[in-house]
Amino acid sequence: LYYFYIIFILFLYYFYIIFILFLYYFYIIFILTAWILFTFTRATGSSSYLLAQHPMPNKENGKIMKYIQFRYGVIIIAVLILGLFSNAHGQDDSKLTIFVDNGYPPYMYKLKGTEADGLYPRLLEEIVKQAGYKVEIKAYPWKRALFYGDAGKGAVGGAYKNDDRVKKYDFSMPLYQEKLVLFVNKNKQFEFNTIEDLKGKVVGVNRGWSYGQEFDTARAGKLFTVNIDNHPNDSFKMLAHGRIDCLILDQLSGESYIRLMGINDQIISLPHAFSINNGYLIIPKKLKMGKFLSEFNSALEKIQKDGTYKNIVQIFIQGTIVN
Repeated sequence: LYYFYIIFILFLYYFYIIFILFLYYFYIIFILTAWILFTFTRATGSSSYLLAQHPMPNKENGKIMKYIQFRYGVIIIAVLILGLFSNAHGQDDSKLTIFVDNGYPPYMYKLKGTEADGLYPRLLEEIVKQAGYKVEIKAYPWKRALFYGDAGKGAVGGAYKNDDRVKKYDFSMPLYQEKLVLFVNKNKQFEFNTIEDLKGKVVGVNRGWSYGQEFDTARAGKLFTVNIDNHPNDSFKMLAHGRIDCLILDQLSGESYIRLMGINDQIISLPHAFSINNGYLIIPKKLKMGKFLSEFNSALEKIQKDGTYKNIVQIFIQGTIVN
């Protein structure tokens, strides 16, 4: 069902692209047609000149002139309508759509529908506002958020940096630094200091996530086996039942899930951090938004200096610990 949904979304997206292209070509054809008719009229003489050379009854002349006026009127109106329609679908350079994960509290999550909340959405809203732009932040499953980013439909918030993304995206200054740890079953703990300690183990990961270049390289080399789930809830259930050896997740986010699911007595995090990763705003290079990104970074520095950044972070981090 999940893959069917993805295929359906892809179908709608490409149908929309084809439809817009058709309208543009239709618009061009109308312009060419108007130009050809205008050129032909000039080459053969104006309609009034032709009527003067071949007199007809006044009533007939009136009908012909009305027809000519109607014909050119239709062409002009059609061109104007298509022009307005194409402009209506143009991108508003002052407004950016940002896609975030819908299930990664306290950093980003959905409230209802695609409405987003969390540390990253709040930071992004404030920074973009300070930069003088408008923003629409939408929460989706992480893999779909990245898919929309790859397609150039908007930016992605809270993403980590890796070699593949650097090729396709422009990166902001770091928004926040996350501490990733290994969560394990209390009855199956093991020592972890380096990536090599995961050799032969089954590691739980979230679909579409990157855990840093070192992890991605070890994963490609099959140092360990990954178990991919769409949501941390599913991974924690498998960990509690001993079906995976560990789960990699941000410490604060993981602890909030453990409390929410009531499995504090079954799951624990290992003391050595897996990695310290920065979360960024990433914008597809194809959108060519270098000016926006420069102003975004300036606004981020501004709120870090005036205390706004610290206030937003404290609200969500302390709220997570309390709750």
